[in-house]
Amino acid sequence: MTERELIKLEAVIRNKMEEIKKQRVSLKDSGIGGLMNSLKKVDEALYEKIMPEYKKMVKEKNIFK
Repeated sequence: MTERELIKLEAVIRNKMEEIKKQRVSLKDSGIGGLMNSLKKVDEALYEKIMPEYKKMVKEKNIFK
């Protein structure tokens, strides 16, 4: 994966996180899990950076209720 594709993937993940926070789309319907798995395979350091933000978002917004 090129650097440009990696930047685009990060942007898509962050955009989906914003949509989830604003409850425009559900966590399940967003497909963010697959994107996070793809990111982990390509750039684990970036994955480790985004994961705490993702977990915080899920915890604060009570998305699983």
